[in-house]
Amino acid sequence: MSRALLCLLLITAAPAAAQRFDSTAPIDVDAARVDIEDNDNEAIFSGAVVIRQGSLTLNADRVRISYAKDGAGNPQVQRLDALGNVRLRQDTMRATANSGIYDLNSRLVTLLGNVKVDRPGDQLAGARVVWNLNTRSIGFDNRSAANPSGRVTGRFTAPQPKN
Repeated sequence: MSRALLCLLLITAAPAAAQRFDSTAPIDVDAARVDIEDNDNEAIFSGAVVIRQGSLTLNADRVRISYAKDGAGNPQVQRLDALGNVRLRQDTMRATANSGIYDLNSRLVTLLGNVKVDRPGDQLAGARVVWNLNTRSIGFDNRSAANPSGRVTGRFTAPQPKN
């Protein structure tokens, strides 16, 4: 599949998968354990971690939340680093990966390692995906140091003839 065709398919598939998302919504965390390193401005959640923000749900074995403190000393989440059995869900889109990063300042979600993205009728697989929550675009890549010519694979539904 040519790169131009793949880009066209991603452009048409991604906006429907990434519905409007409020990245300023509160972040709710549920986990078996939390270790807070206040001097390092981070909290490490472990044990079947579930994080929800608006219509977005992130599951992982472990999540490190990095934060900065506002003028009143209240923590403001800057970044989430998820590791192990990462699952991401928003509306009808589902994604899995080995690890993930959610940068709240740039509003980018990056999934790494054995990434699979599914939405009704469409599937994509690769090594890395970057999902821009501002533009609702998704970029897939399968290149790595071990596989510099890696290829992205995908399956999309085609319109069925009308009788």
